[in-house]
Amino acid sequence: MQASGRWKIKGGACRCGSFPRRFLLLLAALALSARAADSPADLPLRPLGSNIFQIGSVVFDKSAKTVRIPATVNLDSGLIEYFLVTTNGKAYESLLATTAQPYHIQLAMLLIGAKGTADTPALRAAPSVPFHMNQPAGPPPPPPPPGDPITIELAWTNGGIAHHLAAADALQNLETKTNATSGPWIYNGSRVIKGAFIAQRDGSIVSIIDDIDAMINNPRAGHENDQIWVIDSNALPPLGTPIEVTLKLEDKK
Repeated sequence: MQASGRWKIKGGACRCGSFPRRFLLLLAALALSARAADSPADLPLRPLGSNIFQIGSVVFDKSAKTVRIPATVNLDSGLIEYFLVTTNGKAYESLLATTAQPYHIQLAMLLIGAKGTADTPALRAAPSVPFHMNQPAGPPPPPPPPGDPITIELAWTNGGIAHHLAAADALQNLETKTNATSGPWIYNGSRVIKGAFIAQRDGSIVSIIDDIDAMINNPRAGHENDQIWVIDSNALPPLGTPIEVTLKLEDKK
């Protein structure tokens, strides 16, 4: 099965060109997970249609440059620091939760053309704490991690009616007393440290507060302040409602 112009998966083997270290480590993790599957000779990547593939519970479209993730409404009020985490992650402070695996999401993002933050020794050595500040008072915060612009949209069905919502419209900023501003989020891609994909370990997928170890970060003003972001409960369905989260890779301006 041809997955891109530079690599091929067939019978569990991968012919790889010059891919980032992060990509190759993810493929290794997938190969290990496949050993526990019904077909140990195949990686868990299957075609669903023209340029559409599924990996685990994640579906990606290479032509549309989208990645779809199943999730549920995890919280319906209060301060939050994360928008989407795994059920094993920091669900106590996240609007949505998912059983999807971060390394499946990561591989899907790489296959639609995302690059994330450049993998450098400095990035791997950077401490997590300065990028996730629980007290906004003090020196000016660092900028959010660099990466690719993406949009995030939510979709669900209620009473047979389809609903769609931009991720920012599910959040309110207590300082401005308005919904979060529209615009892209940043796919930075988390980090691989000593062979461990940190987003997989921590379960952090989309962060509202600066978190270099989350896969996606918030570039809006107040991204360093964990005391201003609350859920707009009027915009969302009840707790436990299944929601599809769509990440769309946008062109850099």
